[in-house]
Amino acid sequence: MDSKIKLLGISGSPRKGNSYYLLNETLKDIDNIDFPVETTIYSFAGKKIQSCIGCFKCNENKGQCILKDDFEDLRQLWINSDVIIYSFPVYHMSIPGQLKSFIDRLGNCFYGYYEVSSMRHMKVIGALCQGMHFFGGQELATSFILQHSVLLNSIPIAGDGWHSYTGAQGWTNNKTDRDTMKQLYDAKDLDTDITFTAAKSVVKRAVEMAAIVKAGASIHEDKLKKDIRYVPFLERMHASDNK
Repeated sequence: MDSKIKLLGISGSPRKGNSYYLLNETLKDIDNIDFPVETTIYSFAGKKIQSCIGCFKCNENKGQCILKDDFEDLRQLWINSDVIIYSFPVYHMSIPGQLKSFIDRLGNCFYGYYEVSSMRHMKVIGALCQGMHFFGGQELATSFILQHSVLLNSIPIAGDGWHSYTGAQGWTNNKTDRDTMKQLYDAKDLDTDITFTAAKSVVKRAVEMAAIVKAGASIHEDKLKKDIRYVPFLERMHASDNK
């Protein structure tokens, strides 16, 4: 069984700015985690992911969406990953529309992609969130991602201690510049330092949990494979065995 943890970091902002910086800077610490990790970063900047139109053609087409855009590429990255770290800004006290569109289509396409519903995806999912204002909707937006995790039979994760109750949350002191997080981090702003401490904790715990899940799958594989809902998860665990 492949021991490497495949981590997908998704910058869910339509621009390459503060969310991307928070994610990218946080993942620079990945080598300090005592597990082998393969990291991929995907940015929504410059990508086109349309809203689900509720046609349910994906159910008839083995999960393939009739809308031709960048959705399929990101869906496959999501399917192949053990850990998903979403980094995103607050839009109207929630996640950006582009990210919501991806999640809407992701959930619907699985009804046609797999033979049965309620597949045990067993991803470990964490959230890094920043907004313009203090208490500007960060916890609400983060909670949506954690609910998305539960809905797709995955494992929501938070960081450690008082820094991170449900994930990592920060704010840009009412500034809209794309490099505000970098400016604040370089200036050793206390609130921003707390955000990065929380973010690094979220990533560390996510990788550790994924390693625990892999170890458990290895021990209990014979029992788990009796349930078809675990089969894609177990196949993912063996993805690199024959390479």
